[in-house]
Amino acid sequence: MRQPSRHGWHVLRVLIRLTGFMSSHYYVLHKVNGTAVMILIDGKSENTIPADDRGLAYGDGLFETIKIQNGRPILWQSHIDRLVKGCRVLGLQEPDGRKLFEECTQLTAGSEKGIIKIMLTRGSGGRGYKPDDTCVTRRIVSFHRWPEIPEEYYTHGINLYKCTTPVTDNRLLAGLKTLCRLEQVMAQREWAEPDYAEGLMLDNNGLVIEGTRSNIFVFIDSKLYTPVLAKSGIRGIMRDIVMDIADGLGMPAQESDISHTMFIEADEVFVCNSIFMVFPVAKYLDKQFDSFVQTRMIMNSLESNISRYE
Repeated sequence: MRQPSRHGWHVLRVLIRLTGFMSSHYYVLHKVNGTAVMILIDGKSENTIPADDRGLAYGDGLFETIKIQNGRPILWQSHIDRLVKGCRVLGLQEPDGRKLFEECTQLTAGSEKGIIKIMLTRGSGGRGYKPDDTCVTRRIVSFHRWPEIPEEYYTHGINLYKCTTPVTDNRLLAGLKTLCRLEQVMAQREWAEPDYAEGLMLDNNGLVIEGTRSNIFVFIDSKLYTPVLAKSGIRGIMRDIVMDIADGLGMPAQESDISHTMFIEADEVFVCNSIFMVFPVAKYLDKQFDSFVQTRMIMNSLESNISRYE
Protein backbone atom coordinates (compact mmCIF):
# COMPACT_ATOMS: atom_id res chain seq x y z
CA MET A 1 0.00 0.00 0.00
CA ARG A 2 1.41 3.37 -1.00
CA GLN A 3 1.47 6.01 1.69
CA PRO A 4 -0.59 9.19 1.18
CA SER A 5 0.82 12.63 0.42
CA ARG A 6 1.79 15.07 3.17
CA HIS A 7 -1.67 16.61 2.98
CA GLY A 8 -3.23 13.15 3.03
CA TRP A 9 -1.30 12.29 6.17
CA HIS A 10 -2.63 15.39 7.92
CA VAL A 11 -6.22 14.60 6.97
CA LEU A 12 -5.85 10.95 8.04
CA ARG A 13 -4.42 11.92 11.42
CA VAL A 14 -7.27 14.39 12.05
CA LEU A 15 -9.87 11.75 11.14
CA ILE A 16 -8.24 9.21 13.47
CA ARG A 17 -8.22 11.70 16.33
CA LEU A 18 -11.91 12.44 15.77
CA THR A 19 -12.68 8.74 15.56
CA GLY A 20 -10.85 8.19 18.83
CA PHE A 21 -12.85 10.90 20.56
CA MET A 22 -16.13 9.52 19.27
CA SER A 23 -15.40 5.90 20.23
CA SER A 24 -14.68 4.08 23.46
CA HIS A 25 -11.18 3.07 22.28
CA TYR A 26 -8.11 4.62 23.83
CA TYR A 27 -4.40 3.87 23.91
CA VAL A 28 -2.59 3.02 27.12
CA LEU A 29 0.97 4.14 27.78
CA HIS A 30 2.88 1.02 28.78
CA LYS A 31 6.16 1.22 30.68
CA VAL A 32 9.12 -0.42 28.92
CA ASN A 33 12.45 -0.02 30.77
CA GLY A 34 10.96 2.97 32.56
CA THR A 35 9.91 4.66 29.32
CA ALA A 36 6.29 5.20 28.28
CA VAL A 37 5.55 3.32 25.06
CA MET A 38 2.31 2.96 23.12
CA ILE A 39 1.76 -0.61 21.91
CA LEU A 40 -0.88 -2.30 19.80
CA ILE A 41 -1.02 -6.09 19.62
CA ASP A 42 -3.32 -7.27 16.85
CA GLY A 43 -4.92 -3.84 16.97
CA LYS A 44 -5.53 -3.79 20.74
CA SER A 45 -3.75 -1.67 23.33
CA GLU A 46 -1.79 -4.31 25.25
CA ASN A 47 1.75 -5.06 26.36
CA THR A 48 1.66 -8.84 26.84
CA ILE A 49 1.77 -11.81 24.47
CA PRO A 50 1.04 -15.49 25.17
CA ALA A 51 3.93 -17.56 26.51
CA ASP A 52 3.63 -19.89 23.50
CA ASP A 53 4.28 -17.15 20.94
CA ARG A 54 6.84 -18.48 18.45
CA GLY A 55 8.53 -15.10 18.12
CA LEU A 56 9.32 -15.28 21.84
CA ALA A 57 10.23 -18.97 21.79
CA TYR A 58 12.29 -19.15 18.59
CA GLY A 59 12.71 -15.68 17.11
CA ASP A 60 10.24 -16.89 14.49
CA GLY A 61 9.27 -13.62 12.85
CA LEU A 62 10.33 -10.32 11.33
CA PHE A 63 10.53 -6.67 12.28
CA GLU A 64 10.90 -3.20 10.80
CA THR A 65 12.01 0.02 12.49
CA ILE A 66 10.60 3.15 10.87
CA LYS A 67 11.49 6.79 11.40
CA ILE A 68 8.63 9.21 12.08
CA GLN A 69 9.38 12.76 10.98
CA ASN A 70 6.91 15.65 10.73
CA GLY A 71 4.28 13.17 11.87
CA ARG A 72 4.86 10.84 8.90
CA PRO A 73 6.60 7.47 8.51
CA ILE A 74 9.67 7.88 6.34
CA LEU A 75 10.27 5.33 3.56
CA TRP A 76 7.10 3.48 4.51
CA GLN A 77 6.67 1.53 1.29
CA SER A 78 10.27 0.32 1.24
CA HIS A 79 9.88 -1.04 4.77
CA ILE A 80 6.60 -2.77 3.94
CA ASP A 81 8.05 -4.26 0.75
CA ARG A 82 10.92 -5.78 2.74
CA LEU A 83 8.48 -7.05 5.37
CA VAL A 84 6.36 -8.75 2.71
CA LYS A 85 9.47 -10.28 1.10
CA GLY A 86 10.49 -11.67 4.48
CA CYS A 87 7.00 -13.13 5.02
CA ARG A 88 7.26 -14.99 1.72
CA VAL A 89 10.64 -16.46 2.65
CA LEU A 90 9.53 -17.53 6.14
CA GLY A 91 6.09 -18.65 5.04
CA LEU A 92 4.26 -16.15 7.25
CA GLN A 93 0.89 -14.70 6.35
CA GLU A 94 1.52 -11.39 4.59
CA PRO A 95 0.38 -8.37 6.61
CA ASP A 96 -2.57 -6.21 5.69
CA GLY A 97 -0.71 -3.06 4.63
CA ARG A 98 -3.72 -0.81 5.12
CA LYS A 99 -4.30 -2.10 8.65
CA LEU A 100 -0.63 -1.62 9.57
CA PHE A 101 -0.71 1.86 8.10
CA GLU A 102 -3.79 2.80 10.11
CA GLU A 103 -2.31 1.44 13.34
CA CYS A 104 0.94 3.34 12.82
CA THR A 105 -1.06 6.50 12.19
CA GLN A 106 -3.13 5.96 15.33
CA LEU A 107 -0.03 5.60 17.50
CA THR A 108 1.78 8.61 16.02
CA ALA A 109 -1.21 11.00 16.05
CA GLY A 110 -0.09 14.22 17.72
CA SER A 111 3.62 13.31 17.55
CA GLU A 112 6.02 14.98 15.15
CA LYS A 113 9.00 12.70 15.64
CA GLY A 114 9.70 9.22 16.95
CA ILE A 115 10.17 5.60 15.93
CA ILE A 116 7.60 2.98 14.95
CA LYS A 117 8.54 -0.65 15.38
CA ILE A 118 6.53 -3.33 13.60
CA MET A 119 6.96 -6.98 14.60
CA LEU A 120 5.31 -9.97 12.98
CA THR A 121 5.55 -13.34 14.70
CA ARG A 122 4.23 -16.66 13.45
CA GLY A 123 1.85 -16.50 16.41
CA SER A 124 1.09 -19.07 19.08
CA GLY A 125 2.17 -22.67 18.63
CA GLY A 126 3.06 -25.73 20.62
CA ARG A 127 6.46 -26.87 21.81
CA GLY A 128 8.91 -27.83 19.07
CA TYR A 129 10.45 -26.14 16.07
CA LYS A 130 8.00 -27.37 13.44
CA PRO A 131 5.28 -24.72 13.08
CA ASP A 132 1.63 -25.67 13.26
CA ASP A 133 -0.36 -24.97 10.11
CA THR A 134 -3.02 -23.33 12.27
CA CYS A 135 -0.67 -20.60 13.55
CA VAL A 136 -2.02 -17.09 13.01
CA THR A 137 0.51 -14.31 12.47
CA ARG A 138 0.68 -11.94 15.43
CA ARG A 139 1.09 -8.22 14.74
CA ILE A 140 2.83 -5.94 17.23
CA VAL A 141 3.15 -2.21 16.55
CA SER A 142 4.81 0.14 19.05
CA PHE A 143 5.68 3.84 19.09
CA HIS A 144 8.88 5.01 20.81
CA ARG A 145 10.30 8.41 21.60
CA TRP A 146 13.03 9.77 19.33
CA PRO A 147 16.55 8.95 20.62
CA GLU A 148 18.94 11.80 21.24
CA ILE A 149 21.63 11.73 18.53
CA PRO A 150 24.67 13.97 19.14
CA GLU A 151 25.13 16.45 16.31
CA GLU A 152 28.87 15.78 16.41
CA TYR A 153 28.25 12.31 14.98
CA TYR A 154 27.31 14.02 11.72
CA THR A 155 29.87 16.83 11.83
CA HIS A 156 32.94 15.09 13.28
CA GLY A 157 32.16 11.41 12.72
CA ILE A 158 31.91 8.46 15.11
CA ASN A 159 34.29 6.02 16.76
CA LEU A 160 33.75 2.46 15.52
CA TYR A 161 34.39 -0.56 17.74
CA LYS A 162 35.75 -3.87 16.41
CA CYS A 163 33.39 -6.64 17.54
CA THR A 164 34.68 -10.18 18.04
CA THR A 165 31.21 -11.72 17.67
CA PRO A 166 30.97 -12.93 14.06
CA VAL A 167 28.07 -12.75 11.65
CA THR A 168 27.28 -16.31 10.58
CA ASP A 169 26.42 -17.40 7.05
CA ASN A 170 22.85 -18.26 6.11
CA ARG A 171 21.96 -17.71 2.46
CA LEU A 172 18.25 -18.35 3.08
CA LEU A 173 17.90 -15.54 5.62
CA ALA A 174 20.60 -13.18 4.29
CA GLY A 175 19.26 -9.68 3.81
CA LEU A 176 16.15 -10.20 5.96
CA LYS A 177 15.36 -8.51 9.27
CA THR A 178 14.36 -11.52 11.35
CA LEU A 179 13.56 -11.37 15.06
CA CYS A 180 16.55 -13.55 15.92
CA ARG A 181 19.22 -10.88 16.59
CA LEU A 182 21.40 -12.69 19.13
CA GLU A 183 24.59 -12.00 17.16
CA GLN A 184 23.91 -8.26 17.30
CA VAL A 185 22.93 -8.45 20.97
CA MET A 186 26.18 -10.22 21.86
CA ALA A 187 28.21 -7.81 19.71
CA GLN A 188 26.75 -4.75 21.43
CA ARG A 189 27.49 -6.27 24.83
CA GLU A 190 31.19 -6.17 23.99
CA TRP A 191 31.70 -2.51 24.73
CA ALA A 192 30.49 -0.23 27.50
CA GLU A 193 32.45 2.90 26.62
CA PRO A 194 30.14 5.72 25.50
CA ASP A 195 32.82 6.87 23.04
CA TYR A 196 31.73 4.17 20.58
CA ALA A 197 28.56 4.84 18.59
CA GLU A 198 28.63 1.60 16.60
CA GLY A 199 30.46 -1.70 16.22
CA LEU A 200 31.88 -3.41 13.14
CA MET A 201 30.99 -7.07 12.55
CA LEU A 202 32.96 -9.54 10.41
CA ASP A 203 32.04 -13.03 9.25
CA ASN A 204 33.91 -16.21 10.16
CA ASN A 205 36.25 -15.66 7.21
CA GLY A 206 37.28 -12.22 8.46
CA LEU A 207 35.32 -10.31 5.81
CA VAL A 208 33.58 -7.06 6.75
CA ILE A 209 29.78 -7.53 6.70
CA GLU A 210 27.96 -4.75 8.57
CA GLY A 211 27.63 -2.70 11.72
CA THR A 212 25.59 -4.01 14.64
CA ARG A 213 22.72 -1.77 13.46
CA SER A 214 23.92 -0.38 10.17
CA ASN A 215 25.37 -1.07 6.75
CA ILE A 216 28.96 -0.23 5.84
CA PHE A 217 30.49 1.73 2.95
CA VAL A 218 34.15 2.47 2.23
CA PHE A 219 35.97 4.70 -0.23
CA ILE A 220 39.21 3.22 -1.56
CA ASP A 221 41.11 5.28 -4.17
CA SER A 222 37.94 7.36 -4.72
CA LYS A 223 35.88 4.24 -5.51
CA LEU A 224 32.91 3.31 -3.31
CA TYR A 225 32.47 -0.25 -2.02
CA THR A 226 29.96 -2.01 0.21
CA PRO A 227 30.04 -5.62 1.44
CA VAL A 228 28.30 -8.39 -0.49
CA LEU A 229 25.30 -9.60 1.52
CA ALA A 230 24.58 -12.84 -0.33
CA LYS A 231 25.39 -15.06 2.66
CA SER A 232 24.75 -12.86 5.70
CA GLY A 233 23.84 -9.39 6.93
CA ILE A 234 20.75 -7.22 6.58
CA ARG A 235 19.99 -5.47 3.31
CA GLY A 236 19.15 -2.08 4.77
CA ILE A 237 16.62 0.32 3.26
CA MET A 238 19.14 3.17 3.51
CA ARG A 239 21.86 1.01 1.95
CA ASP A 240 19.86 0.76 -1.27
CA ILE A 241 19.11 4.47 -1.26
CA VAL A 242 22.75 5.40 -0.64
CA MET A 243 23.78 3.23 -3.59
CA ASP A 244 21.27 5.01 -5.81
CA ILE A 245 22.36 8.45 -4.56
CA ALA A 246 26.03 7.60 -5.12
CA ASP A 247 25.28 6.40 -8.65
CA GLY A 248 23.64 9.75 -9.38
CA LEU A 249 26.76 11.51 -8.16
CA GLY A 250 28.95 9.53 -10.54
CA MET A 251 30.45 7.33 -7.83
CA PRO A 252 28.60 4.00 -8.23
CA ALA A 253 28.99 1.62 -5.30
CA GLN A 254 30.39 -1.82 -6.01
CA GLU A 255 29.31 -4.78 -3.91
CA SER A 256 32.52 -6.55 -3.04
CA ASP A 257 34.25 -8.78 -0.50
CA ILE A 258 36.02 -6.36 1.84
CA SER A 259 38.81 -7.77 3.96
CA HIS A 260 39.67 -6.29 7.32
CA THR A 261 42.95 -5.01 5.87
CA MET A 262 41.12 -3.25 3.01
CA PHE A 263 38.78 -1.68 5.56
CA ILE A 264 41.61 -0.29 7.67
CA GLU A 265 43.38 1.05 4.57
CA ALA A 266 40.24 2.78 3.22
CA ASP A 267 40.33 6.54 2.66
CA GLU A 268 36.83 7.15 4.04
CA VAL A 269 34.27 4.99 5.85
CA PHE A 270 30.64 5.62 6.71
CA VAL A 271 27.73 3.70 8.19
CA CYS A 272 24.03 4.11 7.45
CA ASN A 273 20.55 3.07 8.48
CA SER A 274 17.04 4.44 8.02
CA ILE A 275 16.93 6.08 11.46
CA PHE A 276 20.12 8.18 11.62
CA MET A 277 20.77 8.04 7.84
CA VAL A 278 24.59 8.46 7.55
CA PHE A 279 27.40 8.76 10.10
CA PRO A 280 30.98 9.29 8.86
CA VAL A 281 33.52 7.14 10.72
CA ALA A 282 36.27 9.21 12.33
CA LYS A 283 38.22 6.47 14.12
CA TYR A 284 38.55 2.68 14.05
CA LEU A 285 41.14 0.96 16.22
CA ASP A 286 44.27 3.12 15.71
CA LYS A 287 43.19 4.40 12.30
CA GLN A 288 42.03 8.02 12.14
CA PHE A 289 39.92 8.88 9.11
CA ASP A 290 40.63 12.55 8.51
CA SER A 291 38.63 13.06 5.32
CA PHE A 292 34.84 13.04 4.90
CA VAL A 293 34.81 14.85 1.55
CA GLN A 294 33.12 12.18 -0.55
CA THR A 295 30.99 11.00 2.35
CA ARG A 296 29.79 14.57 2.83
CA MET A 297 28.73 14.73 -0.82
CA ILE A 298 26.52 11.68 -0.29
CA MET A 299 25.12 13.07 2.97
CA ASN A 300 24.20 16.40 1.36
CA SER A 301 22.61 14.75 -1.67
CA LEU A 302 20.72 12.33 0.55
CA GLU A 303 19.30 15.15 2.65
CA SER A 304 18.18 17.01 -0.47
CA ASN A 305 16.69 14.01 -2.27
CA ILE A 306 15.27 11.71 0.41
CA SER A 307 11.69 12.72 -0.46
CA ARG A 308 12.16 11.07 -3.88
CA TYR A 309 12.18 7.68 -2.20
CA GLU A 310 8.96 8.08 -0.23
